[in-house]
Amino acid sequence: MTFDEIFDFIIPNREETVKRFSGNLDLLEKFVRKFPQDENWASLKKAYETGDWSNMEMIAHTLKGYAGNIGFKKLFDECSEIVRLIRSGETDKAKEVLPKAIEAGVEIEGYIAKLD
Repeated sequence: MTFDEIFDFIIPNREETVKRFSGNLDLLEKFVRKFPQDENWASLKKAYETGDWSNMEMIAHTLKGYAGNIGFKKLFDECSEIVRLIRSGETDKAKEVLPKAIEAGVEIEGYIAKLD
């Protein structure tokens, strides 16, 4: 598959995201392709697997920024919610949202894996 074929599945707001990259689709694609190797994505998955919440606010906050810039709306929304809940002292609720964030990221990885 081409980047254009998966674009709308992983980045719902094409116009806004492309504008953020000054119309440079090649640069956007480069950042999208790097997502599976992102250290914060790896840290989020590891925290999910191990239950280690010591750095969850920082991890989710950083990943939220990355996802927001790239246009990964689902991942951005879930990470935003995790950060909001942790900051308001609702860690148990944040733990309920974490699987949704993981699901959003895994979906993105699945589409990226299909790229030529």
